[in-house]
Amino acid sequence: MNASWSLAVDMGGTFVDAVALRSDGHITALKHPRAGRRLAEPVVEALDLLCAQSGIGPSDIDRVVHGSTVITNLLLELNEPPVALVLTRGMRDVPVLARQDRKELYEPVIAPALPEAKLFPEPLRFEISGRIDAGGREVEPLDLSAVEAIADAVVAAGVRALAIGLLFSHRNPAHERALRAALQTRLPDIYISLSSEVDPQPREFERWLTTALDAYAKPLAADYLHALAEALTVRGLPALRLMRSAGGTAPWRDLAEQPIGLAMSGPCAALQGVAACLGASAPGPAIILDIGGTSADISILLDGRPTFTDALDCGGLPVRQRCADITSIGIGGGSVVSVLPGGALRLGPRSQGAWPGPAAFGLGGDLPTLSDALCVLDRLPPQLAGGMVLDRAAAERALGDVAGGLGLSVARTAEAVVSAAAAGMAEALKTHAFQRNLDPADAVLVAIGGGGAQHAAEIAELAGMRRVLVMPHAGVMAALGMLCSPGEGDVRLAANESPWEQLPPQGEGPYALFTPMTSAFVPPGWSWRLTPDQMLTLEARA
Repeated sequence: MNASWSLAVDMGGTFVDAVALRSDGHITALKHPRAGRRLAEPVVEALDLLCAQSGIGPSDIDRVVHGSTVITNLLLELNEPPVALVLTRGMRDVPVLARQDRKELYEPVIAPALPEAKLFPEPLRFEISGRIDAGGREVEPLDLSAVEAIADAVVAAGVRALAIGLLFSHRNPAHERALRAALQTRLPDIYISLSSEVDPQPREFERWLTTALDAYAKPLAADYLHALAEALTVRGLPALRLMRSAGGTAPWRDLAEQPIGLAMSGPCAALQGVAACLGASAPGPAIILDIGGTSADISILLDGRPTFTDALDCGGLPVRQRCADITSIGIGGGSVVSVLPGGALRLGPRSQGAWPGPAAFGLGGDLPTLSDALCVLDRLPPQLAGGMVLDRAAAERALGDVAGGLGLSVARTAEAVVSAAAAGMAEALKTHAFQRNLDPADAVLVAIGGGGAQHAAEIAELAGMRRVLVMPHAGVMAALGMLCSPGEGDVRLAANESPWEQLPPQGEGPYALFTPMTSAFVPPGWSWRLTPDQMLTLEARA
């Protein structure tokens, strides 16, 4: 029997989204809560549950694609052990000095360009003699006599990964390859990244930093991907493919070897999903708003296609990688709310994530979050995907301290939190659009992710936009987009399926809409209608 199903699974900070796409375009999906800090296990659990609910057996499946925010979150949080660097003699401080761009012009103290202590502290930066010139010619032989001392120091520090960056290696990688071979002989279990393979382009700082970040991600990525691939093999499923930040998919082993290519895999997949769902009906320029539990991702579709860039900024770290042109800000459902000394509200960048999660989730979290504010305002359903029952009383208790600091009732505080979140996301959206010569007023806003439709109309109003689109599978768009990657063949999506089962065909706000995958809020002054192709359209009334 011919295989008829394709599976995709996207792991975010709070939920794992799984989608099964049948060859006739039928889609089935679920959201599975991600418990704790586990990586491979929640992905496998979500796939097992999806297959069991849909009656899909291993012989029915022809491909499995995966993407996640694991590498993105790793670079944002920097909570893994540091890596070692081996650089050309005299270049030890190049990754630390950076480009000396001063973004905060009026700060009295200039912060370090990079968090070197977390990434590659001075004792773990080594130098080696030998030089290639700008023409790719060897002008000084590589001095491999230093390898023993470097290896001993790396072992003593307990380092698991190492990055090699030598001058002009993008023109001639011979020295880097020879150094890797010598180090691997002495340290067979260490992960090594070469700048000539990770980022073979001019400009040493950018090339060496990107290579160091690749090495930084390798131990976690390798452990996680090997465990996931092994679990799928045991179940008789096809070899795992991974979504790349640059679009398209690749065999998992390729990206385990170079995990920096996963830094924006989930958001890029979501963009591809939107483009595939809109198809030829794309309404001119579209700004995509993808809100999850940890962050809000903002991007643009022009002529129905995603836009790309050759660099990304991840938590202030400049990473030179081809990827979808996306701006990420630390505001999501799990963003922690605090009151600044001056009395202003602050959301994020700290997030409660999946564990312990917002107080409303009932998993032990007690810090106030955006989701708690939504719960208090009855803008979330009593039960979320995966059977998670919300605890409104816990949400009110969590917001109590914030309310005391502001001198407001809990309900008014919740309104203030939601308004602050919308204002922050609207400013980020306007900045992203204007920097790319697009006036938000000339675009439609497409809301995806578990929280996109919850805030989209309020954000659109602040940004001068009058129309919001919410697609039928907005809550699992990243997973769906992995199956619509270039090179995956013609993908058909059934247009007659809708999660908006209990929704009247049209109406006016204020109105809260709930589905198993996402929730939407229509504020006062806005109306909604459900189109024949199951697109939910929100429009500002004149």
